Amino acid sequence: MPCAICYCKDSKYKCPNCRISYCSLQCWNEHKKTPCKVIKEEEPSVIEEKPRDYDYKTEDTVSLEKLKLLERSTILQQILKNQHLRELLTSIDNSSNPGQAMKLAMQEPLFVEFADECLKIVEPLEDAPP
Repeated sequence: MPCAICYCKDSKYKCPNCRISYCSLQCWNEHKKTPCKVIKEEEPSVIEEKPRDYDYKTEDTVSLEKLKLLERSTILQQILKNQHLRELLTSIDNSSNPGQAMKLAMQEPLFVEFADECLKIVEPLEDAPP
């Protein structure tokens, strides 16, 4: 399994609190910069919530189950550590013309990487390996 911090090497260790995998002391130190949640053995790792649904669905509406997959993605969590990306997402969200802001953001390689990873989770290719 690849390291969930640097994605460069195979992981050898797991955080005793959140069970994220890492490969080295350098990655461990990077992981410790953000607090993680302690997972107890008897505690389920996923809290079941009462199912909700959208008020106004369209053909482009992403299911709540797939949105939960985005939330759990360690790759997305790693990408979102980038301050520039977070500022870019905030500017799109606050834009008076989000379509134009999105078009401009798609010129940023970091944003394209983020968008591609979201699409891999939300609309996986059927012939792609898991």
